[in-house]
Amino acid sequence: MSLRARRPVIVAEVGDGFVATEAPALQVPIREAFAPAEGKPSPIPAELALEEGAGGRVAVLWRNRYVGFVPAAHRDALAAQIAAAGRATVRADGYVYPDGALWRVWVGPRPPAGFPEVAAGYDELPVPETTIFGFSLKRPGSGA
Repeated sequence: MSLRARRPVIVAEVGDGFVATEAPALQVPIREAFAPAEGKPSPIPAELALEEGAGGRVAVLWRNRYVGFVPAAHRDALAAQIAAAGRATVRADGYVYPDGALWRVWVGPRPPAGFPEVAAGYDELPVPETTIFGFSLKRPGSGA
C-alpha cells in the first residue's frame, strides 16, 4: 500500500479537440516520451495532462514531459477548468501523430476526417539550435 495519496483526476472538456502549439520547438521532449516500440509513422493514443503554465499559458504534458501548449482559442476555457479543479489533475485523451517531419499533439477525441492541417504561423516559439554539452553543432558557412 502506498502512503502517498493520489490526486483526484478530472477529465477536461475539450469539445472536438485541437492541435497543441509549439511542436517544432518541442520535438525533443515529444520524442523522448515515446515508448521503445513507438515512433513509427502512425498516431499514438496519449493520456494528456493540462496544467497552468508561465505567462498565462496552459501547458500540455504527456508522460511527464511538456509537449505543447493550448492554443489561444481554447486557453481561457481550459484555464478556468484547471482553476476550478483545485489540486486535482486535469486530463484529456489525445494523440501524438506525425505531420510531415514533425510529431504533433492532438488534444481531444480522434477527428473522424483525420487530423487537420496546421496553418503557417500556428507555432510561435523558435526551433532550438542543436547542441551537444551546450556547444552549437552549426558548421561555419553552412547557414545551419
